[in-house]
Amino acid sequence: MTNETVKLIECPRDAWQGLPKQIPTELKVRYLRSLIAAGFQHLDAASFVSPKAVPQMADSEAVLAQLAPPNDVEIIGIVVNEKGAERAIATGAVSTLGYPCSISETFLRRNQNQSLEENLATLEEIREQAEASGLQMV
Repeated sequence: MTNETVKLIECPRDAWQGLPKQIPTELKVRYLRSLIAAGFQHLDAASFVSPKAVPQMADSEAVLAQLAPPNDVEIIGIVVNEKGAERAIATGAVSTLGYPCSISETFLRRNQNQSLEENLATLEEIREQAEASGLQMV
């Protein structure tokens, strides 16, 4: 057996964003707090994308403001462009920016309306924002 570690990331954001009925902000906060209380230290909890594209995540800033996560809990915020990265960074609660990257042109067109070349250029811009803000990136 080795001394390697495995990082478990709980991802309520992915489940929430596909639901048609809006989940109240307070309920999202309570759920995230229960995950933290249960011992989860890595939460993919927010998405800083267009509210028109993903209405369920329009309250990400409010959720994180109410959550006020402990410093030892990693909060991952998904971003698809520089504006989203700016929003995530401005919360002060996000410690890691998550960026969806794919080699599938079809996925990129449907998810981010980008070509592979555009996606890689955006990735570099967001990486620079993350680095300048002292954040991690996945």
